[in-house]
This record gives sequence, C-alpha cells and structure tokens, in this order.
Amino acid sequence: MEKTKILYFITRLDLGGAQASVLTTLKGLNKQQFEPYLAAGQGGRLDGKIKNEVKNLFFISALRHDVCLKWLLHDTLATVQMGLLMRRVKPDIIHTNAPKAGILGRIAARIFWRKAKVVHTFHGLGFAKEQGEKRFKAFVSVEKFCARLTDVLVFVSRRNAAEAKKLGIGKGVRSELIRAGVNFRPVLPIHFDPAAKRASLHIPPKAKVVLAIANFKPLKNPLHFVLAAHKVLMQMKNVYFIYTGDGELKETTEKLVRSLGIEKQVIMPGWRSDVLELLAISDVYVSVSLREGLPMSLLEAMSMRVPAVCYDVDGIGEVITNNKTGFLVRSSDISGLAEKIKVLLRHKALRERFEAAIDKRDFSEFAIPAMIKKQEHLYRSLVPPSKKMAGRRRFFRSGKKYFKHFKPGDNHGLRNERAGTRGA
Repeated sequence: MEKTKILYFITRLDLGGAQASVLTTLKGLNKQQFEPYLAAGQGGRLDGKIKNEVKNLFFISALRHDVCLKWLLHDTLATVQMGLLMRRVKPDIIHTNAPKAGILGRIAARIFWRKAKVVHTFHGLGFAKEQGEKRFKAFVSVEKFCARLTDVLVFVSRRNAAEAKKLGIGKGVRSELIRAGVNFRPVLPIHFDPAAKRASLHIPPKAKVVLAIANFKPLKNPLHFVLAAHKVLMQMKNVYFIYTGDGELKETTEKLVRSLGIEKQVIMPGWRSDVLELLAISDVYVSVSLREGLPMSLLEAMSMRVPAVCYDVDGIGEVITNNKTGFLVRSSDISGLAEKIKVLLRHKALRERFEAAIDKRDFSEFAIPAMIKKQEHLYRSLVPPSKKMAGRRRFFRSGKKYFKHFKPGDNHGLRNERAGTRGA
C-alpha cells in the first residue's frame, strides 16, 4: 500500500505544547501507512535534538516567529520557500500548526500545491483582546481568510472551537476536536532524589513549592505569577515559587521580583528538561495564562497528581474540575489566585483529597494513544488509500539557501545537514 505523505509545518522548534504535540504525533503515527515530514523555522531550542530524531526534517530559513510589519519581506520569502518544499515533497496532506506557520503555510499550499488536503490545528487561538483591540480584529480577519483555505480545522479545546465559531472563523469548514496528549504513566529517573533536587534550587527541605511551567511572553502573563507570589509571601514565609522558561518579559519580571524584595523565594531557572522532577517536588501547580488552548504542562501536573490553581481560560476548565482536582479563578483576579494558593498550601488534607480525585479521574481523552488514533482517523478520512492526489483544487476550499534538509539530491539549493553536500 502506498503511504500517505503528511507535511507538518510549525513556526519554531521550541519547548512548548504545540511542538510537543506535533513531535509526539509525528513519532507515533503508523509508519506502514503514513510518511511524515516536518518543516520549521530556524533557531529553536530543540533544533539540534530533533535533527537526530526526525528523518525528514527541513528548516525554512526565512520563517520568523514574530508577527509584525518589519518581517513582511521575510514572510513573503518564507511563503515561497514553503511552497517550493511542498512541490519537492508532494504531500497528500499539509498540516500546519502555530499562528505564523499556519497562516503562511496555508497560503503557500493554495498557491503552490493545491492537490493536498490542508489541516490546521489551533493549539490555542493565539490572539487576545489584551493585546489591543486593533491587533485582535486584524488577527480575526486573517484567520477568517485562512480558514477558507483549509479543509479541516482542529481544536484542542471545546472553548476554543466555540469562540472561533462566535467570531466567524471557519464558517462552513469541517472542524474536529483532538486533544493534546501526554503520558499519564510518567516514570521518574531511577536515581531521582527529591532532597537533592530541592537543594539544587536552594529550596529548604520542608518548604512548600509552587510551580509554573510556561514562558515569559505576554499571554503567559508571568507578572501575575510574581504579584500572586508576593501576596502569598506576605502571610506565608516558608514557600518557594518556581517559574520556568524564557522570553521577552523575563527581564521585566526579574525587575518586579527585585522591587518586591522576594528574589530569594521566586526562582526563575530558565528552560528545564526535568519537568517531571520539578512536579515531583511541588505542592501546587499554577497557570496564570490569559490564553491557553490545552496546556500540556497542566496535563503533566495532573499525571503527577499535583493539584492546580489556574485562571479559568480556554481549555483549562476542561482539565480542572473546580473544587475537586484544583481551583479555577477568574482571569486576572490576582487576589483570588493568591487566596486559593494559600488554601491549598495550608491544608494538607485538602491537597490529599484533590490528589485522590485526580487519581480517580479518567484522563484517557488527553492521553497520547487517543491523540494519535484521532489524528490517523482524520488523515484516513481525508485521503483514503485508493483516492490519493485526485487532481488540482481551487484556491479557496469552496466557491540556493531557502531551507535546509537531510536528504541529498534536490534542485533548489538545499543543503544536506548530515553529509554537508549540495544536491545536484
């Protein structure tokens, strides 16, 4: 049986939920039926690691992460590069992820390779009114246009799907709910030592730990985490707060921590590869994001049975059962967030009750096997083996250093990373 080729696009290979979801899907697909390819912009923290793990990997040199007018020339070039890659790979399905790659990839698909079915996954809508009304309306308009270039829109949360429908995004377009998936049977390293992990972060043995796994970007809202930590520390002294990641707001966040005089108890260790170990020493998990599709870090907290206190946005309320597996707080209610953190930290019996409820809940819809199964079912419904590449399609669904790759023999100046050669 001829394999179905799937070309995935994502803006950059950083540590994030969208990237983890795409990479998990790519590695978990049935290789007897599907042949996956992955393309991303350069400069991600995972670039080096993924080079050794993914067979068909391409880097789009002009693809930039930021969305702004100064990158317009790069965006145009990136669209061309993505289109040339489509013509080289000749995919049956093009599956875009993340806002920038989703917009440029879908436009490129309809210009350069109309034969393919086009899927786009919203790992969160990626835009919010907190970014400004004009910017919000502009994003909505662009997403409405791009939805018309798409065969299937995939959402990771029901709230995102409902909001998109309310905004008029994807009217008349097929939509699917496919949850992001994590491993709900995590295994800590054999020689993991909780005391040593605490000591490495300068946390006393008996101190309580509050953890957030995110990045320092506006929609992740790190300043609210610091302000809530300050409110907690005004009444509880033996508590330490950890906020992982990096990003444009890190310096501003560090200045706020210093101005509040809590730098010894608010720890910002940067990107971490030991997420499960950090969860293992944590008493409470916190999310202060203003937008979240379905945060995989929260799912990982549930897999480690860590009660959570979160702003009630997007898909978070579909993971947390309020007053049972954690607390949901109205978005931007810093005082309410701090109060719920204090309640959990002060009452061990309540934490244990929440942990027991997490243990009993059925999280199978958020597990990796369910995600892979639904992705494969979607792909088969779009491209049955007997109907591959059935001819050109209309633009709308109705009515020498361009990129790097890992196979020699191209005709577009592609560079072979492993062999260091040029294609003929």
